[in-house]
Amino acid sequence: MLSIGLKHCVEKTDLVKPVSRYIGATYKGDDSKQAQQHAMTKHRDRVDLVTNLKTIATNKKAKADAFRSLIGKHYEYFAYLKSVQQRFRVANAKAGWSFSLNPFATKIIHLSFTWSDSFNRHLRFTSHDLEHEKASILLNIAALESLEGVRSDREDQQDIKKALHCFQNAAGTLEYITSTQLRRIHTPKSGDLMPKLLLMLKETMQGQAQECVLEACLLKKVKPSLLASVAQAASIQYRKAIGYCEGYQPGEWLRRCAYPWRMHLQFKERTLRARAIFYLSRSLMDDEKWGHELAALAKALKTAKRAKQILADMKGSGLFNQKIQFAVFDRMAAEIDAIEKGILKRHKTALRENEAIYHHRIAKESQLPDIEAKLIAQPSAFAEPPAESKSPYNNLIPAKIQETAAAFRQEMKDLFATKRESSEEKAEQIRQSLQSLNLPAALDAREGLEGIPDPLWARIETLQTKGGMEHVDGLLKQVLSSQDKAWEIFNSTKSALEVEQSDDAKLRVDFGGSWTRAPSRELTVEFQNQLTTVEGYLKRAAHADEKLTTKRKKQGGCMELVVGSRSEIEASVPKLSSKDQQPTQQTPETPEEKALKGNLDKLNKVIEARAKIISLAESKFFEIEIDAEILNDQAKKISIEETKTRLRSTIDLYTTKLDKIDTLQKDLLQQTQQNNDAWKDRLKASPSMAARSKFFGDLNAGVEAFETLTNNLMQGLKFYGDCMATYLNPLTSQVNDFIVAREHEKKMYMDQITRALAAAGPSSAKAAQPSFSGQGMYGNVPVAQAIGTTSQKQGGQGGQGGAGGTSSTGNTNNSAPPSAPPTDWGNDGAAPMEISPAKPIRVDVEPASGPSAVTVKPEWACKTCTYLNEMSDSKCAMCGTKR
Repeated sequence: MLSIGLKHCVEKTDLVKPVSRYIGATYKGDDSKQAQQHAMTKHRDRVDLVTNLKTIATNKKAKADAFRSLIGKHYEYFAYLKSVQQRFRVANAKAGWSFSLNPFATKIIHLSFTWSDSFNRHLRFTSHDLEHEKASILLNIAALESLEGVRSDREDQQDIKKALHCFQNAAGTLEYITSTQLRRIHTPKSGDLMPKLLLMLKETMQGQAQECVLEACLLKKVKPSLLASVAQAASIQYRKAIGYCEGYQPGEWLRRCAYPWRMHLQFKERTLRARAIFYLSRSLMDDEKWGHELAALAKALKTAKRAKQILADMKGSGLFNQKIQFAVFDRMAAEIDAIEKGILKRHKTALRENEAIYHHRIAKESQLPDIEAKLIAQPSAFAEPPAESKSPYNNLIPAKIQETAAAFRQEMKDLFATKRESSEEKAEQIRQSLQSLNLPAALDAREGLEGIPDPLWARIETLQTKGGMEHVDGLLKQVLSSQDKAWEIFNSTKSALEVEQSDDAKLRVDFGGSWTRAPSRELTVEFQNQLTTVEGYLKRAAHADEKLTTKRKKQGGCMELVVGSRSEIEASVPKLSSKDQQPTQQTPETPEEKALKGNLDKLNKVIEARAKIISLAESKFFEIEIDAEILNDQAKKISIEETKTRLRSTIDLYTTKLDKIDTLQKDLLQQTQQNNDAWKDRLKASPSMAARSKFFGDLNAGVEAFETLTNNLMQGLKFYGDCMATYLNPLTSQVNDFIVAREHEKKMYMDQITRALAAAGPSSAKAAQPSFSGQGMYGNVPVAQAIGTTSQKQGGQGGQGGAGGTSSTGNTNNSAPPSAPPTDWGNDGAAPMEISPAKPIRVDVEPASGPSAVTVKPEWACKTCTYLNEMSDSKCAMCGTKR
């Protein structure tokens, strides 16, 4: 029996740095540190797994516990890969040459896995796809199951049953890979993951499991008819396996394998068919059909001799038909010799008995009854292990949920900013309404017969302490300077992108079809979107700055009144005429005046309350762990929109209070208008009192202007600081990196075109195109000049190589034969794939001639991360964004 060849990790795989870098850049806190430590632990576990694979392959005395333990480690590693997939954004292609300049580098994990081929250990394949890595792990699980079954003694019922279960498990795992796992891989696959080869292995394992059933039946001494049915079913399984070997791709791949797989399957099929026919003859003998028995024995003998011939061909199937020898051949020879000897012995006895006693006419082969196959051994259903349940990664929020939560936070921040802006407009509405009524100046004029009222002076003193006019003018100058700086950065960034796009368009016109790199207008879509967003912010801010500048000029006269000491300002207050002067204690407060004061006090409280409610609502909302809420609701099958609606409802109470305050403001302004009209009717007209009222009105307007401008200008400075730190500076850095990368790329393209033109000559200069390989963030990268040289691991794309994997053997269609294998394989009856060849194959790739050899595959650029994808891809291989 054969085992499936183990895949060995031939290069160190780093599971620490890419994952830790991603976690460190994406998450914070103790959970992040624990997750990074978990990544280190799992990396060590994988190293141990790889080491144990090498140990168990060479340790012929490994016990069943060792196999079970190693298979369990494969399941644990598979579960870990699933947890990584669920929590993080993992690319399924290698990082481009400009990865270090990629502004999105920390947002995606790039991993690389290199395994040997299951059939040809000298072949290597590098993949960057987690699904491909999971398929490799599943194939190794099947290989370990088969290896355990092959090394089982099968001397009693218990051992046979154990081997049977191993082969059934291997067949079930292979069936799962073919039917389920392969569909998840959207990148090039290694040769041993060809569907036909996997189905061939699956049928082989099922055939060997059926052989175990046959061995168990022999120990139980069941009827020959049942033995024939069981053996026939095993033979049919091998015949199916042979069928999957047909075709160019599986045939070419198996031809490179040192062990003659196809011939081995043919030998097993003929051997088991010979045994089935022999058991049929025994059944015919029991039925006293002597002539039919002789015909069956003759057919069985002919089939056995054909099996012996196949074995002889296997021994001479080495390189250039040289003789090769595996230890398993000796057991195969002993098996077929025993079968042939048993058939011959019975055939001679039956022939002698028929001639002496029965005298039955020997039947023709066509008259023999068909053997009904009875397939008992079925593949065991494979249960895919779930993702790690207690992984520290579970405490981290997935990247997609983080992005959704961040967008929702920004949405709510904009909502609260809008509410603050609305609150400021409504406060300004109160001020303008009171100013039109000359309030509270008219009241201050009556109270301030001896000077400036104390509450008004307290506000003036606060403004003077902050710096007065110089403070406001300084803030305005800083805001306008920040605006100029922000626009300068914005315009330079936008101009740099336009220049790069213009240069790319000019080169595309100059070189025509030879200029095949991705157009800049496609790669810069995300940059242009961000610039549009920033431009909108800056225009809105510039409009606000213009209003503040206008207000400063318009209210300049009123603001000048605030400058000076209290005595200086009181000296400027117009005096009342002698007839209007009355002792303060003799000036009674009218009901209307009292009502007005009450209205003004309430309106001031309305302004304060509205700002306080908005602050409380914002504080309450952002106390919520939005990421965790979305994650928990998703686990309960609740949509994101429903979660957002529920979270927005947490501020409904505050929104209701704001609505009530709006209604209260409207009522208070109406009452103030009515009370002010009634108060004016009771006061007799006085020119000197009117002058005092106007002065106090201007003084109040100046104070209001000071307070409003100071507050708004501080907000403006904060806005420009946040805008440059959050948007402009990072965007400028990304654009600069992009332009640097494109410049390097342009130089390489120009060099390639120059060399192509020189090589092709004047007559075909226009047809020449640069040759490129690999995919980068900003375009393709020129291949190292290795055409015509020996292909290495990082060289040209092999038969199954490409964006998602590379093969060390170069072109799989190359007909160079493999080197001769050693002759000590199969000492324990296990598969010869356990032993590596003497030397790895090195295939020379002949350089293509003519300008047609220099071509570039069409690609499309991702609008999110600018990664260049193959035209056949429906979504980005880097970030998963749909085309």
